[in-house]
Amino acid sequence: MRRPFHSRVAICVLLITLGCVSAPPAGAQANEEQEASYFRAGQAALKQGDLTEAAKEFKKVLDLDPNVVEARVNLGLIYHALGDYNQSASNLSVAVAQRPTLAGPTLILGMDYLKLGQVDKAIPTLQQGLRLDPSNLEAHRALSQCYLAKSDFLHTSAEYLELARLNPDKGDALYKLGHDYINLAARMAFHGAQVYSGSPWGNRFLGDTLYERNRWGDAAEEYQKALALDPQQRGLHVALGRAYLMAGKADQALAEFQLELQRDGQSAEASLGQAEARLAKGQATEALGAVENVWGISPEFLALPRLFPSVEMARESALTMLRDLPADPEGPPRDFLMAALSLAAGDNAQAEEKWKAFQTAYRAWLNKESGTAAGGNPCQAHRYRDCAHWLESRQPLSTADQLLMGKTQFTLERYDQAAATLAKLLGQGKGNVEASYWLARSYQELGTEAYNQLEESFPDSWRMVEVRAESDALRNKTNEALEEFQHALQLRPDDVELHEARGELLLTKKSYDAAQTELEASLHLDPSRAHTLALLGRLYVQKHENEKAVPYLQKALRYEPDMPDANYLLGTAYVRLGQDAKALPLLQKAVSIDFYGDIHYQMYVAYRRLGKTELAQQALARSQELRRNSAAEHQAMVSGVEKVE
Repeated sequence: MRRPFHSRVAICVLLITLGCVSAPPAGAQANEEQEASYFRAGQAALKQGDLTEAAKEFKKVLDLDPNVVEARVNLGLIYHALGDYNQSASNLSVAVAQRPTLAGPTLILGMDYLKLGQVDKAIPTLQQGLRLDPSNLEAHRALSQCYLAKSDFLHTSAEYLELARLNPDKGDALYKLGHDYINLAARMAFHGAQVYSGSPWGNRFLGDTLYERNRWGDAAEEYQKALALDPQQRGLHVALGRAYLMAGKADQALAEFQLELQRDGQSAEASLGQAEARLAKGQATEALGAVENVWGISPEFLALPRLFPSVEMARESALTMLRDLPADPEGPPRDFLMAALSLAAGDNAQAEEKWKAFQTAYRAWLNKESGTAAGGNPCQAHRYRDCAHWLESRQPLSTADQLLMGKTQFTLERYDQAAATLAKLLGQGKGNVEASYWLARSYQELGTEAYNQLEESFPDSWRMVEVRAESDALRNKTNEALEEFQHALQLRPDDVELHEARGELLLTKKSYDAAQTELEASLHLDPSRAHTLALLGRLYVQKHENEKAVPYLQKALRYEPDMPDANYLLGTAYVRLGQDAKALPLLQKAVSIDFYGDIHYQMYVAYRRLGKTELAQQALARSQELRRNSAAEHQAMVSGVEKVE
């Protein structure tokens, strides 16, 4: 979920600036006393929280002398706090040009440019501000948004890591790092599903996103569409098989893994999937055969740390399969399988013993392999570490080899390296859909790693409770999520985002009174929080109290002018109020989230009432087309878009 900036940052910088410059500079002649009087009046208004009055007084100072930097800075910061980013940038750019060493105003100017969509201006301005104040977290956050807007994933990720490094609260740092990576992966997958709609990659992007949300049936549907478009694409049958496996359809999963092996007999992933499906069916002997296949293809792949089996296994079933497991042949595959079954059966001692035996055999294989693997192409032989080293020795790499390097690093679970390799490849040309796909998956895994570290180091923290709540919410476990958010609020009662998130869930349930209570609590803590304002607007639109919705949505758009859902909701409210001319520009800005056809239908109503018949018919036709598109429902689902009508 996107978390917008708010003007509290500007207020903090404003107060710091005022503390440093409490009087206008010396040198004024006849107007000196008048300037000082206006300046003091501006300060007094600020202390009372009257930003509008303070702006008037600082303008008076500048009318007398346009070169009073302190008044110019304060005026710009006031405009920023009021959400008037044009006026803020206009004043702060003058002040920063006059005094380039002003860190706070420089950073706020960069944020203004970001708000105005002027990313190319924002980046150098924020970089300059960070040279003056390298530890400013909000500026690093703004810079990451700038890089993301330009699809510069390498620098976006670097800013995420810097934010985590600078954050003194390590639990909070891990939560935010995980959140950033997961959101980045979701953004890339959603974007890929849109950009490559009608291609197998578009369906695969969307299928993976649905899979992550435990929507196994919906994910399977997207993978089937992808296979219909390209039956030969590597890994698609494995993806479909895993969706079937998670949905409890072991026979269908087995069939898909077998189809992958018919296409690529060296697919270790498909063989391991077969082993899991056999375990799901209680077939220990067949599962052992599949694990032996994996060992024959790549012992290195089998030795990678992973959750196996990924599907929960009943203790009784695990005990039965341990008894049924053949005594021969002994060796690493049997030890591997026994370790997994023993763990599921609750015999931790035997699980550890068998895993150590497997690791010993694997190290022996490695030592033997290192003495015999000098020739040939190690990538074709599924020797992943040797493949990575071999590719590194071939610098500079072709596009195909860079992609292979990224995928190899991903297989080795070196997700940070994979992300860096693939992001560099995308930076050379943004049309490589396969690189984009594997980069999104790398970010998903990096986010999971951060959350795992959070759980290991801070298992009882409010941030870990929040992770569980968000996970439940993504998987439509609404009641469980509400309970977890409530628990988190008991640990952190004044957190804006917790109140907002709980309010949004209650709004989804149409528990309007409870949602309003939470959202108003969030707004009380931060009156300029754009997302909360938009949610309150949505609440009143859903209740058909459109007059009440309008001021909340107008204010949200003052702080975040390009927020699609706020534009959609305000446009809808205006249509209902008969203000069609005001509605249309807002609705047009929101069409990127029109999956159900509702926004185009509102445009149809507005155009029709304005007498623009041709445009009305075009909007209606597009609305009907979107309603017929079955993929639209899945895309709306993963983007969090809901019907208002």
